[in-house]
Amino acid sequence: MIAAKGSGVDGENFQQTRPFRPEVFFLGRTEGWGVTRGPTGRVQRRCRIITEGRLEEAYQAIHFEEVFTWHDGERDEWRWAMTRGLNGDYVAAESQAGVGIQGRYDGEDYLLSFRRALKPGGPRPRFTTRFTPISADVALKTVRITVLGLPLASMSAFHRRAD
Repeated sequence: MIAAKGSGVDGENFQQTRPFRPEVFFLGRTEGWGVTRGPTGRVQRRCRIITEGRLEEAYQAIHFEEVFTWHDGERDEWRWAMTRGLNGDYVAAESQAGVGIQGRYDGEDYLLSFRRALKPGGPRPRFTTRFTPISADVALKTVRITVLGLPLASMSAFHRRAD
């Protein structure tokens, strides 16, 4: 049985899922795995992804570190802070992407779009990231990386809550 697009059904036991809530999902630890592809779709790299998140009560913001360990031994660390506004929209900041990143919903998916250098001091391509809830403990992440609207790379990954 295949669930219809936008049906809000998880893939294991076909229970209703809710919109992705980053401030809930990324509290504690998640584990994930991903693959990046070049503009022609060819696999470039594989990685393991670990996040560790905590709530800052004073600011009602979640802070989490996202660590990518690539198959070639390279490591990337992203440091996020995110808060949900009264209108339900999100504002995020990342140590190298900067502040004022706006998050929004597209159906049950959560979307972020921002610019960030791939290497320190390098060009800042646009990252368009989509989180799709699969179940209460699993989310699919898809990322498109573009320069002047042209595809540079993409990533498909999933995150699983570990605690």
